[in-house]
Amino acid sequence: MNLDEQLKQLAVEAQQHPPNSLQRQRSLARLVSLIYQSKKLVRFHQGQFSGVYEEIYAEAQQRLFLHLCEKIDQYNPESEVMQWANFLMKRRFFVEASRDLMPATPKGADRSQIRRITLEVLETQNPIELRSRTSDSLSEEVIQCIQEDCDGLFKATHVEQKPAANFQYIALRFLEGYSWKEISAELDVKVVTLSSFYLRCLAKFAPKFKAYLSC
Repeated sequence: MNLDEQLKQLAVEAQQHPPNSLQRQRSLARLVSLIYQSKKLVRFHQGQFSGVYEEIYAEAQQRLFLHLCEKIDQYNPESEVMQWANFLMKRRFFVEASRDLMPATPKGADRSQIRRITLEVLETQNPIELRSRTSDSLSEEVIQCIQEDCDGLFKATHVEQKPAANFQYIALRFLEGYSWKEISAELDVKVVTLSSFYLRCLAKFAPKFKAYLSC
């Protein structure tokens, strides 16, 4: 089974289960993990965002993954999942993330000119309404599991040499609606590092979440 077939199967499986059900969460987790590991999400305009591209891309990627989980019922099985994901990445989430994460205009630069060029590069002529940051795609039970952290494992798992940047803290801040940029500034850890760490932890702790939900 090729990648497109695997992704389509997982998307359809998720659609067949009720929102917030363990079965749907499991299918969505596998779907997102497979997309992330495939390295087939579109990359573009790297030269236009020198120095901040990876941070912007990581934020856009996280917004995309959350959208796929929240709106999986909008997926049309007649189309390819990667085609859908790449369209959203290019036309919506990279645009939004770039607007949130672009640094301040350098001293002496023409702000209006920079803005005009950026919009042209992003191939959009109309403002895109920022997505409302709903809580998350995780069930309340999983969030509770992270909060309780009975064995201290979530708090003990942290970014290298950054104990404060532990999974429990990062996950709860992100699920409360804080952006990666805000969490990055607070913990002094790059956005791309935080988002990648968060994704790896979700995959790593999936069996633990499953066990908690089955209690």
